[in-house]
Amino acid sequence: MALIWETVRREFYCDGSWRDIYVFDTNMAAWQRMLDAFRASPCQVQYFRDHQPAELPKQATDAFPLPDECNRMLSVIFSGVTANCHFFTENDIEFDIDPREIKGQEELDALLEFMHRLANIVGKDAVMTPENMRKIVVFRVRPGNQPVEWHECGGWT
Repeated sequence: MALIWETVRREFYCDGSWRDIYVFDTNMAAWQRMLDAFRASPCQVQYFRDHQPAELPKQATDAFPLPDECNRMLSVIFSGVTANCHFFTENDIEFDIDPREIKGQEELDALLEFMHRLANIVGKDAVMTPENMRKIVVFRVRPGNQPVEWHECGGWT
């Protein structure tokens, strides 16, 4: 069963926080599969090194910042939604999205398709949570053709 925008729109209430998309308990092989898949995808993909556009490294290990660098980021853009991947740790793939970009059914469908793609690429569940609240799962997408699980959070007020 597909999720209907009017039913879940409160999950994207804008209170100034973002929503996080995680794949937990990953390793460098999972990161490599993800980077290879998005490099070849029809989505717009941008990679940044210290806030400057750069070529997406071929090897996942090279995508992570060196100890003396500020940061690295991968942006995947689909249907007007930008998912930013931060290379914080090898153990978890983490993207964040601005909830204001999820404006209706089209963007919701694109977000859930992105999560399905991520889950299938890595072979693990992809979850959306409130910002920095890893244990509060709002949406869960499992690998394969499983329906999206929605755990109502109901906005953030």
